[in-house]
Amino acid sequence: MFFRLRSIMRVLLLSPLLLGLSCLIFLTAPVYAASNSILIYGDSLSAAYGIPQQLGWVSLLQQRLEDQHYPYKVINASVSGETTSGGLSRLSATLNEHQPNIVILELGANDGLRGLPLTEMKANLAQIIEQSKKSGAKVLIIGMRIPPNYGPKYSQSFTQKYQQLSHEFKVPRVPFMLQGMENRLELIQDDGLHPNVQGQPIILENIWPQLKLILKK
Repeated sequence: MFFRLRSIMRVLLLSPLLLGLSCLIFLTAPVYAASNSILIYGDSLSAAYGIPQQLGWVSLLQQRLEDQHYPYKVINASVSGETTSGGLSRLSATLNEHQPNIVILELGANDGLRGLPLTEMKANLAQIIEQSKKSGAKVLIIGMRIPPNYGPKYSQSFTQKYQQLSHEFKVPRVPFMLQGMENRLELIQDDGLHPNVQGQPIILENIWPQLKLILKK
């Protein structure tokens, strides 16, 4: 009986101390965001083709978010060579896996370079936007342009498809991902298509103003 009473007293005496320590641990522990994530859904322009992954604009975005205290994890689901059709085919599984808060949609360049029907490209992008919004994510669409050698009618219609999608679905749009890099060979890889390491910060600067409008701290 004596030992049992002594054990009870010890617990009672230590309880306030244990409670204080638990509160201290709770207050000093880092606070993590509740699964805020940004899904980058693009092609080789976002997959850091030809350069180290850590130097691509997507990695630079993650670093900026951390530096400016935005509680988001960036998930890069971009695939080199991806078309809008391919992106649409894997979208459902990707959304279910990552459940993003924001989807940055950067697809269509490969459709244009292959001369695929633009009505089909737009329909695929529309479905990607619809499904992303239905999942609860905000969408930022990244506009692209294609070289003029495809003909002015095709090239102009290609660019307009992004404008139309932005208007129809009321989603923000970056007019041109590679703005400011035209005719600057020092920013392009030897293939003449993909930005090099020096071009990646420019891509981020083109995207950041529109992205920042839909971020939350």
